[in-house]
Amino acid sequence: MTNKLRFNFPEIKLYWIVIAVYCGIITYYDRYIGIFSIALLIYLIYYNSRVMMYKNNDFLIDLKNLSIDMDEITKQTMLNFPVAFCIINNAGKIQWNNSKMALALSNDNLIDMDISDILDVDLAKKLSENTEVFFEYKDYVINDKHYKIQVIDVSKKQKIKKYAVYFFDINEEFNIWEQYNNIKPVITFIQVDNFDEVLNSSADDFKPLLEADIERRIRYWLERKDGIFTKLSKDKYFCIFHEPMLKVAEEEKFNVLDDLREIEMSNTIPVTLSIGVSTYEKSLMNTYKNAISALDMALGRGGDQAVCKLHERTIFYGGKTKSVEKRTRVRARIVGRSMRDLFEKADNILIMGHTYPDLDSLGSCMGVYSIAQVLNKEAKVVLEKSNKSIETLFDKIKKTEGYENIFITHNEADLLINENTVLVVVDTHKASISEYPQLVEKIDNIMMIDHHRRGMEFLEKANLIYHETYVSSASEMVTELIQYVEDDAKIDTITAEALLAGITLDTKNFAFKTGVRTFEAAAFLRKNGADPIEVKKLFQGDYESFLLRANCIQNAKIIEEKVAISSYGKKVANPSLTASQIADELLNIRGVQASFVIIEGLNDVIQVSARSLEKINVQIIMEMLGGGGHIDMAATQIKNSTLEEVITMVEEAVEKYFEEENN
Repeated sequence: MTNKLRFNFPEIKLYWIVIAVYCGIITYYDRYIGIFSIALLIYLIYYNSRVMMYKNNDFLIDLKNLSIDMDEITKQTMLNFPVAFCIINNAGKIQWNNSKMALALSNDNLIDMDISDILDVDLAKKLSENTEVFFEYKDYVINDKHYKIQVIDVSKKQKIKKYAVYFFDINEEFNIWEQYNNIKPVITFIQVDNFDEVLNSSADDFKPLLEADIERRIRYWLERKDGIFTKLSKDKYFCIFHEPMLKVAEEEKFNVLDDLREIEMSNTIPVTLSIGVSTYEKSLMNTYKNAISALDMALGRGGDQAVCKLHERTIFYGGKTKSVEKRTRVRARIVGRSMRDLFEKADNILIMGHTYPDLDSLGSCMGVYSIAQVLNKEAKVVLEKSNKSIETLFDKIKKTEGYENIFITHNEADLLINENTVLVVVDTHKASISEYPQLVEKIDNIMMIDHHRRGMEFLEKANLIYHETYVSSASEMVTELIQYVEDDAKIDTITAEALLAGITLDTKNFAFKTGVRTFEAAAFLRKNGADPIEVKKLFQGDYESFLLRANCIQNAKIIEEKVAISSYGKKVANPSLTASQIADELLNIRGVQASFVIIEGLNDVIQVSARSLEKINVQIIMEMLGGGGHIDMAATQIKNSTLEEVITMVEEAVEKYFEEENN
C-alpha cells in the first residue's frame, strides 16, 4: 500500500528528474558543486520518502478508523432505517432484518423464517422466474396496514444471491385515497316506466294518490342515501350522492325496484323503475353522460332494473318483469315519417339482419324492402347465404316474380356504396352480429330497427333508431312502419307472409309477448294477402328433426323443480332453430317454468337456447354466459368448450340466479 501511495503524483517524479538533469549539468562544469548538489538531491529524496511514509501510515490509520466508523454508521442506519426491510437469500429465508421490520410484524424472531409465510406469496418461485433485479407489490396488507413491497437484488454479480425486501408504509396514502373515494360523486337518473300507462290503469280517484305514493317512495329511498336530488319531470328524477352510498344500494340490490312494484292502488299495471347510475369518471360531464347512457340501457332492456356503470364494469340489478305494451302508436308514426325522409334523400338502400338469420330477421328485411319499393327507391337485401331455418321462405322469395335479384352478397354490397347510401339494420342492435359488420363502418346513414333488450354493445352510430323492447318482433315493428310511411300503403302477398312468419316465430304462434298491436299488425298482413296455411308450411321440419326433438325431450332433466335442461350428444346442421324449438316444447311440461337446450353445431359452436314463462328471467341467466335476449326468450353461443362443460356452465348459472333471487 505504501509503495502504491509514495510516488502517487506524477508531477513529483518529473521534478526529481529535472533536478537530477540540472545536477548532472552542474557536475559537468564544476565537479565539487555538482557532487554537493547530487548529495543534497539524495538527501531530499530520502527525506521526502520518510515524510510520505509517515503520511501514508497516518492515512491508512485514518482510513481504517473511518471504515470502522462507516461500518458502525451503516449498521446503525440499517437497524434504525425508517422503512421496514430485511435481507433474504434466493430460497426466501430471512438472513437479517431491521428493528422496524420486527415492529411491523410484531415478531422479534424473524431470522431464518421463510418470507413466504409472512407475505402469503411464493416469493422464492417469483425470484426464480423473475429475470429483473427489481419488482414490487403495490398494495399488500399486513396486520391491517397497507404496504408497498419492493424486492431488489443487492448481490450484484456475486454467485450467492441476496435480496433486500422493503416494506414501505402507505397507510396514510391509502387513507387519503379512501377519503377521496368516499367523497367521489355518483350521478343517478331514475325514471318511472310507462308512467302514463300506469296512471291510466288506475281508477280516477286513486290517480293523485298513486302519483304521490310513487314520488314519496322514491324520495324516501334517495334521502336514505344522503344525497341531493331534484324532480326533473313527472316521471324522472336526478340525484347525486357519494360512492359509499352506492355500495349500500348495491348491497340492498336496489330494493326500491321491489318497493315500487308492490304499490297497489287499483292500478292493473305494476309500477316499475329504470335507474341509470355512474360513478365518477374523469369529469362531471363524463359522469353525467355515463349516467344518461346507463338509463338508456335500462330502458332499452325493458325497464324495471338498475344499470350501474362502475368505472370499467357495468352491473345490472332487477329486470324481473316483462315490458308493458304501449297502446299508442305515436312513436311508430314519428319514426315512420322520419324513415320516409331518410329514404327520399337516399340514392339506394341496403338492408340486412343478423348473422344466421331467422324468419323474423328475413321477414323484417322484406318489409323494409317493400317500403323502399313504395317510395320508388332501389333497395337490396344483403345476405351471403341461406340457412335451414329460412331456406323454404328464401327459395320461395327468389322464385317470386320481381324478387329474383333482391339478395346480394357482401362483395356486391360493397360495389353499391356511395355517400348517399342508406343502411337499415333489422332485428339486432349489435353491429358485431349483423350480417355484414363491416358495412356499418362503411356507411354513414344508418337506421336500426330492433325489439331485443339492450346489451352492452349498441349501434350508437345509427342516425335513426327504432328500439322498442315490448314489441313481439322486428316484423311487427316494420309492419306498423309500412302503414305510416305512406298513407294506404299496400304490400304484396310474399312480403305479407314473410312478415307474418316473423311475428309467428317470435310469438310462438301468438302465445308469447302478444299484445293488441300484435294482432292489429297480423290483421293488416292478413288483409294484404298473407295466408296462415302458407305461413305454417314455412315451419314444417323433416322427419329427422322430429326424432331429434323427441330424443332431447326424453333426455331432459329437471333442476330446482321448475327448470328443464336438455342436450343432444351429436352435432347438428341447424343448432339455433333446433334448440329453440325444443326449448319451446319443454315448456309444455307441467311445472316447468324455464327451459334450456344445449346443442352443438357442425362448426363446433355450441348453441344454448332458453325459454321461460316470464317468472324466471332467462335473459339474466344467458348474460352470465355472454348472451342475451328477453325475459322469456334468450340465447347464447359458446366456443372452445365441450358439450359437457357448457351443460355444467348452464346449471351453475341457473343455481347462481336462484341464489341471488332468494337473497
